[in-house]
Amino acid sequence: MKIQSDRSQIVDEREPVAMPTTPGVGEAAFAAPPLVPVAAAIGTETVLTSRTSGFTPGVLVAGVVAIGLLILGGITAARAGIDGSLDQPIVEVAGYTTTALLGLIEIVFGFLLLIAALTRANSAILFVGIVGGVMALVAVFQPSVGEGSLAIERRFAVVAAIALGVVVVAALLPTMRRRSVVRRTSGAT
Repeated sequence: MKIQSDRSQIVDEREPVAMPTTPGVGEAAFAAPPLVPVAAAIGTETVLTSRTSGFTPGVLVAGVVAIGLLILGGITAARAGIDGSLDQPIVEVAGYTTTALLGLIEIVFGFLLLIAALTRANSAILFVGIVGGVMALVAVFQPSVGEGSLAIERRFAVVAAIALGVVVVAALLPTMRRRSVVRRTSGAT
């Protein structure tokens, strides 16, 4: 079956449209409307522009602590060396004794905390802060954890526990939001 269509025939067979005319007016009825002054055509318009900005204290604190951990861990790993045994030699960094293994742990926690801060993931900041804080508290009460392979000092463990505790508290704080609205009115009054 073949369907043929002659479009030109269909278009030509349309009904003619009759334009209504007003007696005595003729073609003038379809002319353009008279010009209206611009001031009368423009009304009053009010535009509201709203801007909201937020500040999350947990993100800032986590970022600062993460950078500190990365610096300490990097210096420790560089001084102790990671090419041999990770528990020997014992080096001193920032007044505390440490090993390459502890430096690598600091780097891992610093990296995780930095990623959580950069992605603004408060739940991840809270998780890493709690896990790191618990590990630091274990080292406070048992400095010979890992059979002394970390060579961690109790003073350093206390500082780490306090820093990670501050991260946890900051992650629990709400986001502070500030909203500013600008109202502009234009047009004739």
